[in-house]
Amino acid sequence: MLSVRSVSKAYVAAGGDEPVLRDASLDLAVGASLALTGESGSGKSTLLHLIAGLDSVDSGEIRVGPAIVTALGDAGRARLRRETIGLVFQQFNLIPSLDVAANLAFQARLAGRLDPAWQRELAGRLGLAPLLARYPEELSGGQQQRVAIGRA
Repeated sequence: MLSVRSVSKAYVAAGGDEPVLRDASLDLAVGASLALTGESGSGKSTLLHLIAGLDSVDSGEIRVGPAIVTALGDAGRARLRRETIGLVFQQFNLIPSLDVAANLAFQARLAGRLDPAWQRELAGRLGLAPLLARYPEELSGGQQQRVAIGRA
């Protein structure tokens, strides 16, 4: 399902390039779980951004299913995120002008697979059914995170 091979990434800093990942490799099978742990600045978020195609590797290869993420252009990476990968960011990135129902449906609409029955079930499972008409600023942090998880 996921293969990361010899991935390296550095960011430009005041004193020169700052390496964040050096020759990182991992494999994750379908249905398996993995927890990335480490100190702040150790490259956890960078690795996830690279896997999702939000940033480009300096070297190495990333595959998600049959897709070679590192070989895709911008449109291909956007399609991969829209159709295959769900992301929940640290800042949630909910759309403030959309209510909970519309935020939950946003990703499914983009992918052309909105299923209203599934959306209702999902809202119920996440404990969001009574909050569907509220906007992100009217929610607690935990409620916002559940909306982000549902959208992903």
